[in-house]
Parts: sequence; structure tokens; C-alpha cells
Amino acid sequence: MNRKDLLQKILVFKRNLSFTYYKFLSTPHEYYPGEKMHMREVHVITEIGENGLDNISELSDRLKITKGAVSQYLKKLENKGFVERVQESDDKRQYSVKLTEKGKELDKIHTKYDNEQYAKACPFFNEFTEEELELICRFEARFAEFGEEMLKYEKDENSDWGKNYI
Repeated sequence: MNRKDLLQKILVFKRNLSFTYYKFLSTPHEYYPGEKMHMREVHVITEIGENGLDNISELSDRLKITKGAVSQYLKKLENKGFVERVQESDDKRQYSVKLTEKGKELDKIHTKYDNEQYAKACPFFNEFTEEELELICRFEARFAEFGEEMLKYEKDENSDWGKNYI
């Protein structure tokens, strides 16, 4: 198989994985006893962490979602009793966020869950050496850069970026 065909095959795999991941993200799960939640909500909790956050922009950057989406997640999580927003100044847009005891408990539960899932995944990939896995990591990092470049190109119709790769 030639290079172009191999890359196309990889893109098909990535697209299929994206659909599967999207389905998983879109399906609520019981991450906390008696609470159905989306994975993104739990990731907001883990990013806030034990020490809380002073900067919503930082959370937006880490999760690669808009500040508006962060605000919506925080509102849901606050209503469910997992986070608490604290007004830091007269500017109502400025606040810090910290986990409640319930949020800290969920953070611990989810960390344990993640560790169990990674442990389950390890035997599934035993056929790959550490060097091969490192190569896959390098490829994935480069693929992420490619995706970012594609997004920039989409925003700038005058860009000649695509011409360099055709």
C-alpha cells in the first residue's frame, strides 16, 4: 500500500474512532452514585481538582471548549452540588471555582475509574512494544498538529497551507 493510501486508511480509522468517542461522550453514565452525568462534566471536575481554579479561561483552554460551554457546565455542576462558584470582585464575570465535598469525592471516584480502565486496556495492547507505542504517540501528536493547521486553513480562505501538502 502506498503512503497516500495508508494515510487515507488512518483517516478512516480516526473518523470511526471519533464517532465512537462522540457516542460515548453523548451518553450519560453513573460516575457518581445516583447521578447520571456526561463524561465532559466529570472532566470539568477533574480539571478543577482539589485546589480549585481562579481562572475560567484556563479551564476553557485545558478542555478545548469555549468559555460559554465552561459556564454552562459549571452551572449544571453547581446545581448538582459538585462545584461552588465564589465571587472574587465587583465584576460578576470574575469568580473562582472550587469543588464541594461531593465534587472531591467524584474526583477521587473518577481517578480510580480511569486507573482501572487504563489497567484493563494494557493487556489489550500487549502486542505493541513500548517503542511502538512511543511512535504512535509521536504520530498522534503530529496528527493533532495537522488537525489544528486544517482548522486554521478553514478560517483563512487565502491561506496556501493546503498547497504545501498536495
